[in-house]
Amino acid sequence: MSGELNRLLALIWLSFRGSLRGSRAVGLTGFALVPSLIVAAIASGHPAAASLSSTAENLFALLTLPIVVMVILLVLSVGQFRNEIDAETLVYLSDRSVARPTIVVGKYLGSLGAALGLVIPATLIPLAVATLAGGTPYPIGVPATMTAVAVLAAAAYGGFFLFLGLVSRSALLIGLLFGFLWEELLPLLPGDVPRFTVIFYLRSLLSWELSTGPLSHFSTVVSFGASVAAPLGLGVASVVLGGIVLRYLETAPEREAG
Repeated sequence: MSGELNRLLALIWLSFRGSLRGSRAVGLTGFALVPSLIVAAIASGHPAAASLSSTAENLFALLTLPIVVMVILLVLSVGQFRNEIDAETLVYLSDRSVARPTIVVGKYLGSLGAALGLVIPATLIPLAVATLAGGTPYPIGVPATMTAVAVLAAAAYGGFFLFLGLVSRSALLIGLLFGFLWEELLPLLPGDVPRFTVIFYLRSLLSWELSTGPLSHFSTVVSFGASVAAPLGLGVASVVLGGIVLRYLETAPEREAG
């Protein structure tokens, strides 16, 4: 048991370290700063204090959560398996004494930790910029709730995109379609259709926790428990399915006969 735990911890560290390096880390860091730069640009126009603070909050629900967080998790999570499968290096790890579910969990937790190193600043820095620029100070519940929702979003998207990277060569394309079509368009449709998206439950959770302000107007037709369980369930189910699939997956692509 301790041996498998040590292997898991080693995989988490390797995944974490490999996720944030080189030009990819620089690009994702710049992308994570986009909401902060937008708030800073708005602040330069000297809007009213309440308006500036509300804008920073709204950006979280309309830009940071559905786009910035999603893209960061897509890039980091898909590559965990897809890069190694395409390079035919995953076979070396899977042929060792590490259980295949341990490989999936290790890569998931490592990439999730790396993503949170970008997602949490992307969530909090815009609020800090707005406050320092003269915006109305936020109650402690606002940044705390936004951080919790960002972590939950990362857990859900991270598991789903990790699974896509394991099972599909077109994971990046599918992930982009999921993020920019499914997650963006379905919430605009009437009836129960929005419930099939992750962002619906995340925004619902914001409104459950924040009774006032710009993040309090989203639908709360689902319970608080469902708002937490649905995204978390997607992340956990994706990791479990990934562990099952990896048991039977050919970890090195077949070579064409020369």
